Amino acid sequence: MPAEIIPLGARLRQRREELGLTQAEVARELEVARTAYRLWEKDAARPSPDRWRLIAKWLGLSVTAMLLADELIDEQEAFDAAGAAESSGLTGEGWDELSSATDGDFFSQERAMIADQARAGRISAGQALGLRRVLTRLQDAAANDRHDQWHPGQFRKRMPATTDAPALARAAVAATAVGIPADVLDTAALLTNELVTNSVTHSGSDWVDVHVVLATGGLRIEVSDEGEQSIHPRTADADGGWGLTLVAELATRWGVERHDAGKTIWLELDLGP
Repeated sequence: MPAEIIPLGARLRQRREELGLTQAEVARELEVARTAYRLWEKDAARPSPDRWRLIAKWLGLSVTAMLLADELIDEQEAFDAAGAAESSGLTGEGWDELSSATDGDFFSQERAMIADQARAGRISAGQALGLRRVLTRLQDAAANDRHDQWHPGQFRKRMPATTDAPALARAAVAATAVGIPADVLDTAALLTNELVTNSVTHSGSDWVDVHVVLATGGLRIEVSDEGEQSIHPRTADADGGWGLTLVAELATRWGVERHDAGKTIWLELDLGP
């Protein structure tokens, strides 16, 4: 076992700096939003199971070592997992590669791998039982994390309709929605960016209002301005048109409200199972 356990956030930062990459570049390699990756480096959020193997491979670690660094398993559990891999004639990384070849999500793949190795007599019944118990605990924790890592809250700000507004709005979404699933946070940041950019570019308004509301079951984002132009998705081309097209495709619900001061475009993203 290692003498010192380096936290996952520190490992990610060290590896990124070794490679001379920006957070945005690493986020693209790991197929997540830059905001989500930034939270990982700060140890303010944990990667979801569907990213575990990709992150471990990028770090040059086994999934077991990565989970130990993220404090999701303890040293004894990591030792037992390494022992099971060795009994199977594999390294930790070799176990990961072989298990990823089966169908299903991370937990289904791991259970199939454990069953295959036990049937072949490469690991004992006791080893298989211990691995399955750890796997069940990790799966339960991951399911609970989808709801327990975020707390209801909201943000509202009227800002000048300048080129800085989209970045400020994305930051507001990231701060308000800390802890929600990374894929939803990625979508929320993208759609907010598109709506605020449209307001700055096309509305003729001097200001943009951004209102973000995070509830237990969903995230709602409202972008308001003084614009009076008609609002509807159009066919995207080289000149643009992606904003409302993306909203219509990716949001759970969305709509437009007219009022005396102008208009509000709102969208909602569900956070249920």
